[in-house]
Amino acid sequence: MGLCDLCAGLTVEEIRGRMTFYHPNLRSLQDSADAGCDLCGLCWAALRLNNPSKTIDAVLAGKDPDADEMRPLYDERVWLTGCFFDDLRRRGVTGTRGKAGDLRVADSVWVDCGSKMDPESTISPPVLQAKLHVFADPGTPAASYFEGRYFTADRNPDEHFDFVRNLFSQCQSGHPECALADEEAAPEMPTRVLDVGSSLGSTRLVLSRNRGLREPYLALSYCWGPGVQHTTMLRNRNLSSLLESINEDALSATHRECIAVARQLGIRYIWIDSLCIIQGDPVDWEYESKRMAEVYGNAVLTIVAGRTADSRMGFLANTVKQAHPPLMLRYGRTDRDGQDLGNIFLCIPRSAEVGPLDIRGWCYQERVLSRRALSYGWEQVGFFCQRSGHLEDGCEVLDPSYQLRAQLFQSSEDAKSKTGGSTKTEQERLRTLMLQRWYKEVFLNYTSRKLTNPHDVFAAVASIAQPAQRSIRSRYLAGVWEVDLVRGLLWYTRFSISGEKHFLVSGDRRVKTIGARPRRPTDMDGKKVVRAPSWSWAAIEGQVCERSTPRNEAKYRDPANFLIRPLPSTLAKPTARWTLLENPNCDADILHQPYCELCFLGRPKHAQIFRSRTNIELPGLTDYDPWTRMRNTLWKEGYLVLLEPAASEYTEFNETGGVSADTAALTFAVACFDIAGETVDTTDCWFLPLLRPKFDGLLLRREPSDGKFRRLGLVGSVKEQFQPWLLSGSEEEVHLV
Repeated sequence: MGLCDLCAGLTVEEIRGRMTFYHPNLRSLQDSADAGCDLCGLCWAALRLNNPSKTIDAVLAGKDPDADEMRPLYDERVWLTGCFFDDLRRRGVTGTRGKAGDLRVADSVWVDCGSKMDPESTISPPVLQAKLHVFADPGTPAASYFEGRYFTADRNPDEHFDFVRNLFSQCQSGHPECALADEEAAPEMPTRVLDVGSSLGSTRLVLSRNRGLREPYLALSYCWGPGVQHTTMLRNRNLSSLLESINEDALSATHRECIAVARQLGIRYIWIDSLCIIQGDPVDWEYESKRMAEVYGNAVLTIVAGRTADSRMGFLANTVKQAHPPLMLRYGRTDRDGQDLGNIFLCIPRSAEVGPLDIRGWCYQERVLSRRALSYGWEQVGFFCQRSGHLEDGCEVLDPSYQLRAQLFQSSEDAKSKTGGSTKTEQERLRTLMLQRWYKEVFLNYTSRKLTNPHDVFAAVASIAQPAQRSIRSRYLAGVWEVDLVRGLLWYTRFSISGEKHFLVSGDRRVKTIGARPRRPTDMDGKKVVRAPSWSWAAIEGQVCERSTPRNEAKYRDPANFLIRPLPSTLAKPTARWTLLENPNCDADILHQPYCELCFLGRPKHAQIFRSRTNIELPGLTDYDPWTRMRNTLWKEGYLVLLEPAASEYTEFNETGGVSADTAALTFAVACFDIAGETVDTTDCWFLPLLRPKFDGLLLRREPSDGKFRRLGLVGSVKEQFQPWLLSGSEEEVHLV
C-alpha cells in the first residue's frame, strides 16, 4: 500500500484555503483506491459513508441523480479543499470559530465531487461531499499548530491524560462559572469515598463525613451492565473490612480504571455508587439517592465511562475501528530555525456520542449535576464544563445538559441577592425560565432513557427536581408541577408525533432505529408494574414532550384559558389545591410516588370511539393537531381514533344547537392513545377538555366501581361547532387517579 502519483506530492500548503483539483471524476478516484492508494482510499471511504449509495452510483455513471431523465453532470471533477487554522494559532489566536457563531471548529479537508453547474464560475453545491478531520500526534512539531488528536488503543493510548490535564487546569483557573459558590472552601464530601492513594494496593473506604474530610474528589458515572453483580460491593457485613483495604484485583474493570484515572490526575479520593452506598440497605439507598446533587455537584470532576454498557469491560481503551485508518499528509512548512514541521494526519470524522450512557436514566442527572466531566465516548475523549466542551478531534461543542446545572441552582435566593429584594416579577421570570428548561430539556432527555428498575423513575431525576423546585416554587406531583398543572397534564409521546429516530445500542454497535414505542412499565420478569398515577408521564416508558412554544406559552399560564379549576378554598383548606389530600405524599424529595389522586372541577363528556374502516380523516377539522404528519400511519398501528358523543350526551348536545345525529357528522375530535394495544378493548370513554382555544384535553376511562377517571391518551383539536356542547352543563368534581 502507498500513494498514487496524484497524492504523493500533496501537502497542507497545496490545498490550503482553495479548491484543488484531485481527480477527473469519481471513477478515477475509485480506481485509484482499488489500486492501493491510501489517500484515495480514505477519500473514497469518506464519500461512501457520507452520501446515499444511489447518489454515488449516479455520479459514477456521470449522471445527475436528481434529474428525472438522469442527464449528464455539468462537471464530474473531484476537488480537495483544506480548512486550516494553524496560521491563527501561530499568531496566538486560540478561537477558531465556525459559521454557527461562537464555537471552535476542527481543522478539516473537504472532498467534493460533481456539480450541476460550473463550480469555478458559480456557487454550486457539490453533488457528493465528505469531510476529513485533521490531527497531529502529541509531541510532534505539528502538534503546536493543530489541536486535533487521536487516542486509541493502538495509537497514543495514554496521551489523553495530558489533553485532560491541560483543559482541567484551564477550567479551574479561568472559569468562575464552573467553581463552587465558595471555591476557597473545600467542598462537602459524600458520606463515604474511596481513598486510592498513589499506588496499586493502597485503596480503602473512608467515612469522609465522620472524619470531617473536605478534599477534592472524582465521581464515576457508568453502567453496571445487565444482571451484573460486582464481586466487591459495599454491604453492611463487609463495611469494616473495606475500611481496612480493598483488593483492587477483585474490582470490575471500570472501577479499576477509574482509580487509575484518579491517580493520573493526582486526585486522591473517588466516589463509586456500588462501593460507597450500602447495597441491599433500603434506608441507606434512599438517604444517599437524595444527595446526588451534592455528590456529583461537589465533585471536582466526573468520569463518564460511556464506551461500554458493562462495567466488567472497562472504558479507557478506544477499540473502535474506523472505515479506513488515518493517513499522513505532509505539512510542507518549516519553523523559524528551518526545521521541517513534519506531518499531520487525516481521518474519518469521529462521533461525538457518549455511548450507552446516553440511554440510561440515572446517568442523565449525573451529567446535569456535574460541574466538569471527562467523557470517554464511543470514538473520542471529551472534556465538558459549564462553559463549553472540547473533544479530542479539536471541536468545541455546547451540551445543554451541562449548561443546565448553573440555572438549576439559581433559586429565588439568587434573585434576592442580585436585586436587593426577591420581587414578584423576578420570581415569575425565574419560574417561567425553569419551566421552559424542565419541559424542553429535562422532560425530553430523561424520558427517552431506560431504567433497570422501573420504580426508580422519580428517584433518578429527584436531584434535578429538588433544585428546580426552588425556582418553580410549587408542589411536585408525580413529576408534574402543580403551579403548571394544565400544561403538565397535556403531555404526549414523542413516538406518536414523528417516530423520531435515535441511536440505540446493540452489543458494541450503534444502531439508528425508530424511537422506542411507548409501553406500560414492567419489572425484570416482564410483569406490569404501577409506578405512577395514570395522568403522569411516568406511567409509561417512552419519550414524552409537550406542545408549548415561546409564542404560545402564555396561554398555558393564563387561568382564563383553563377549562378545569381547583376546588374552592374552605376554612379547613384555605389554599386552593388540585389534590384530594392536603398531603398526598408527593414531592421532589419523595422517591416513590405510585399513587396521587387529583381532584378538581371540570366538564368531562361521555364519548365513544368511532372506528373508521378507511382512514382517520376528520372532515371539517381545519386546525392542526399534533398527529397531522403521521395520522394515517398511527391510525393503522392502533394509536389514533375518532371520537363521537355517547348516546347519553345527545339531549344536551342537541340543546346546544349541535348538528344532526347522523354517524359521520357526529365525529368531533381526533384522540391518540398513549399505548396502542389499549385501543382494542376500548369503546366507551370520556373526554375532559382542559385548555382553550383548541379544547385540548384528556382521553379518559371511568371506573364503574368508584367513578374515578384514568388517563388513556390525549385529544387534539376539536371541531368548532362542538365547542358549545363541551362548555355546556354544570361542572362536576373530577377525581383523576
